[in-house]
Amino acid sequence: MELAASLLLILSIYFFGCLALIQEVIKPYKKIVVDQSSHQKNINTNYPKILILSLAISLFTTSIAYFLFF
Repeated sequence: MELAASLLLILSIYFFGCLALIQEVIKPYKKIVVDQSSHQKNINTNYPKILILSLAISLFTTSIAYFLFF
């Protein structure tokens, strides 16, 4: 139980750190795009890309730290 709790703690710390770094590198944006044929408005963002990239990096670094120190 202690190992699972420490894994989640390390993962959350690395995730928020990676999220802050990735947001500095890849600036978040929100664009409203109007479709010319149907005149519908769509919102394009890069939020999923930022979240997935920071989660992948934090999972990788957490696994390295977990196997090295425990």
